[in-house]
Amino acid sequence: MKLRTNILFCIGLGILFVPLVVQLSVAKKSINPLKGAYEKTDTLRLSLENVISKKWQQNWEDIFQNNLTLKPTVVRIGHEIDYRLFGEYHMGDLLVGKSGVLFSKSWAKSRCCENHLHEDSLAVFTEKLEKLSELMKKNNQYFKVIIPPSKEEIYQSFLPKEYKKEHHHSDYNLLINQLKANGVAYWDLLDYYQNAMDTSRFPLYSKTSVHWTTYGAHFTLLKLLEDMNGFFDDQLPSLAVESISTSLFKGGDGDHETTLNLFSRIDHSKFAYPKYTVDSSGGKNFRPKIITLGDSFYWGIKSCWMLPYIFDKDSKYLYYFSKVHYNNSTIESHPIDELAIANEIANSDGLIILNSSHNLKGFPYGLENKIDALINILENE
Repeated sequence: MKLRTNILFCIGLGILFVPLVVQLSVAKKSINPLKGAYEKTDTLRLSLENVISKKWQQNWEDIFQNNLTLKPTVVRIGHEIDYRLFGEYHMGDLLVGKSGVLFSKSWAKSRCCENHLHEDSLAVFTEKLEKLSELMKKNNQYFKVIIPPSKEEIYQSFLPKEYKKEHHHSDYNLLINQLKANGVAYWDLLDYYQNAMDTSRFPLYSKTSVHWTTYGAHFTLLKLLEDMNGFFDDQLPSLAVESISTSLFKGGDGDHETTLNLFSRIDHSKFAYPKYTVDSSGGKNFRPKIITLGDSFYWGIKSCWMLPYIFDKDSKYLYYFSKVHYNNSTIESHPIDELAIANEIANSDGLIILNSSHNLKGFPYGLENKIDALINILENE
């Protein structure tokens, strides 16, 4: 009896040291990191003051809890149990619809119940935007506003009942009405994607993604490049689909699902990934410097990995008009304040504003404060 007790005690004691052994022996790269917002704790300087105040002791407790190598595995086990047994998810801004379709709660609210844009200020901005577009056109600079439908619009029949009805004064409707009223060149891609969803063999928007898929975005990429090539008198390199491979989702195509941090997959659909060819023969070698402004739907187009072969390397993406990302892998992104943005746009070959239909809170994110300076530069060229 005593021997068995001692054995059980030793086993229990050994279990307590498992996290320490794993922390010291397992390479961090061998464990898939958690997706989403999970904090890491920095080491606090050892000092008498920090020891007396117990800040140093608390810091080491936080380090053990937040920086433990085994933490991703432990978190995923807990999330998997909650999902499989209780249908519970651990993620902010998540709305679960019919058939387990995952939505952004804030974007669903923007569609049905809330609006953030002010009609008067939006009218002033779109009036200036029309003037800007005309000046750019005269200067042989491309201009287009592109509005891809949000998943909440495409899959609206799967939304919970209280989110289904569309708000007539939603940000999306206000923007469309003002663009129409002021004659601004824009594409509302809702009808295009609703029709495509009925005929596509592969997901254009998926059950567990926030945005469109890479395959879904690629149709807008092809449409955009065709339109841009017409504007620039057939001088752009030609992009064609050589083949299409299929696999389970990868990259951002299951971005909602990966942020749930589960062990298993929810979506086992086959996703399409086009492979392209670029033809720059016959004088089709003009690579325009394009400035794009917008939300996270742009990353779907970027994930086709073709823009560096079509646009100039110095082309830029202004993410929420806050951070500058370059059309190459050599220059790191940086805050927009480090760029003379009005001059940058004025000296480009084109401006694209790309923003999904129900993620317009804060739109146009600061461009309204620079548009007068931009118009002034173009008027005086």
